[in-house]
Amino acid sequence: MYQITRILSIDLGEREFKKRQELRARRQVLETIAGTASTSGGLTPSQIDELEKIKKLLSSDTVIDPFYRVVAATQQKKSWEELEKNRENIHEYGLVGSQRQVAESELKADEQEILGICGVLQIDGYTDASVKGFVQRVSVAQGEYRENKALFDAAFGMLSRNYPVKLGSQIQAKLIDPSIVGCLTDEDDPEERRKNPADYNDPDPGDTVYALSMRNIAATVRRLAADGVTANDSWLSSRIQNVYDMQTGVVAGAPPSALEIILPDLDESTDIEIIRENLNAVQAIYFAYMLEEMRLPQVVERIVELFRGGLLPLGRGKAGDYLFNYYKKAGERITEGERRDLYMRCFGVPGGDPGNNEPNREFNELWLRFVSAVSSFGRQLSVDRLLRTNIPVAVSQEQVRKAARDLGASLSRSGYGIAYFAATELQQMILEYRDLLSDSEVRGSFGARDMWQVIDQVNSNYLGGARNTHRFRTQARSGAVIIRWIANNTQRLSNRYGEVISVNALTNPQLRGSDQPTVDPTDWDLVQACEQWLAVGGVQEASIEQYAQPTESPVITSRPIDMPQVARDVLDQAGISLPGM
Repeated sequence: MYQITRILSIDLGEREFKKRQELRARRQVLETIAGTASTSGGLTPSQIDELEKIKKLLSSDTVIDPFYRVVAATQQKKSWEELEKNRENIHEYGLVGSQRQVAESELKADEQEILGICGVLQIDGYTDASVKGFVQRVSVAQGEYRENKALFDAAFGMLSRNYPVKLGSQIQAKLIDPSIVGCLTDEDDPEERRKNPADYNDPDPGDTVYALSMRNIAATVRRLAADGVTANDSWLSSRIQNVYDMQTGVVAGAPPSALEIILPDLDESTDIEIIRENLNAVQAIYFAYMLEEMRLPQVVERIVELFRGGLLPLGRGKAGDYLFNYYKKAGERITEGERRDLYMRCFGVPGGDPGNNEPNREFNELWLRFVSAVSSFGRQLSVDRLLRTNIPVAVSQEQVRKAARDLGASLSRSGYGIAYFAATELQQMILEYRDLLSDSEVRGSFGARDMWQVIDQVNSNYLGGARNTHRFRTQARSGAVIIRWIANNTQRLSNRYGEVISVNALTNPQLRGSDQPTVDPTDWDLVQACEQWLAVGGVQEASIEQYAQPTESPVITSRPIDMPQVARDVLDQAGISLPGM
C-alpha cells in the first residue's frame, strides 16, 4: 500500500453507490424469477434484455448515474457514448479523470466546471435527469457557474484539500461503493473486486483521500456572491472558510439562515440532518409538535421550578449548570404561545392566536388521506398477491401521487417566513431537552431508567396525569419520515407518469430501509412509517379504506396575502368575499 492524495467527490460517489445498489437489487429479483421458472413462469423477453443490460452496467466501472451522464454530456456538447468511449470527463465512484492518476494533480477546468454544475443543481433540488426541462436546468446552472467562475476557482483551490479521510471510512459509512477498491487496476470486473477486496490495493481502503462536497462548494459560492464578495477581496480566504463552515453547521453562533436543522432520533439517539426547504422546516415543527403533545417542554419547565425551589437533589454538574442557565435566559427562548401559533399555522392545531395566524384547516384530512393511501397501497402489494394473482389494485400509483401532492402543497405553503428560523431554535431546544432528561443525575432524582420515565413521573405527579409517550414519540419519528419523503421526492410527484412508490422497494429485501430514514427515507421506510403512525393513532380499518379513496384537491394558494383591513371593509360592504376572509 502506498499513500495517495486524490480528491474524492463525495456527492457523486454517493449517488453512484445508490444507483448500483438499485441495479444489484433488481438483478437479484430477475435472477430469482429465472431460477424459479417452474413456478414463476420464468423471465419474459423484455426482462431477459433488462437482465443482460444490468449485468453489463455492473461489470463496468464507468458511471451509471444518469444525473452525471446528462450534466457531463451537456457541458461537453457531446453524447455520453462518445465521452465514455474516449474516457473524457467521466468519474469512477467519485474519482474524476485527473484524480485517477498516481501523481497528485489538481482538477482540470472542465472537470471543475462539471462538478460545480452538479453542485448547483443539487442545492436547487434538480437531480432527476428524466424530468422534462432538465437539460435547460443544466444550462442555467452552467451560467451561474461561469458568472461566478473566479469565486468557484478560489473555493475549489482552497477547500479541495482541506478534509483528508481514509477511503475505508467512506466505504464503511456507505458513502462510496466498495467497488472503488482496486478500480484503478485495468480490465477488472468491479463485481469480482467486491467479493475479494483484499486482493486489490489501487486504491486501498487504508489510503487517504480528500473528501469534497460539490453541494457545499456551490452553496458557499452562492452565499458569497449574494453578499457581494468578489474574487479580489483581500479577506477572500477567510470569507470562504467562514461561509463553508456555516453551510456545514460547524460554527457556533452562526445566524439561523446559515444553520442546518438537526433533530435527534428518539429511538436510536442519533441526529437527523434537515436541509433548508419549506417542507423540511415543517418536518422539524411537526417533530416538536408531537413532543409538545407529550408535554416535553412543560416537563422541563417543571423541573426548572423544582430546581429553583430546592426540591431537586442535584449537585454541581452539567445538569445543574443547564438548569441554572435555562432559568436565567428564560426571556430569550421561544414561548409556548409562539410555538402554538406555529402549530396552528402549519397543522391547524387549536391553541394559537387565530387573529395573527391563518390555520392550516386542510392538514388533518390531507394527512390522513395520504397516510391511508400509502398504507393501502403497501398492503395490497404483498408478495403473495403480486406473484399469484392478477386482481387489479384498489389504490393506484396516481391516487398516491395526488394525495402526496395535495399534502406537500399544503405543508409547503405553511413553511415560509419564520417557519425555518423557528425550526432551528426548536431543534436546538429538543436536543438540549433530550440531553437533560437523559442525564444520570436527573434520572436518579426521579428514580427513572430513561428519559421517558422522567417524563411520565413529572406528568403524573405535577402536570395532571401521564401522557401516552410511546404514541407521540412514534408519531414524531414516523411523521418526520413521511414529510421528509415528500420533500425528497417532489420531482417524482410532479411527473405525470412513472412509479411514485417503487414496487421493487416493497418486495425486495435489499432495497428495504435507509440507515437514516428521517434524512433519506426509501419507499419502504415511507410505507412502514405510515403503518406505524396509523397503528399507534388507533385509526380503524374502515377509516383507512375510506380516506384512501381520492377526493377533489383543496384550493391551496402559494402563500397567504395579508390584505389591509380598509380593503377588507370595502370588499365586505360591496358584498364581495375572497378566500381566507
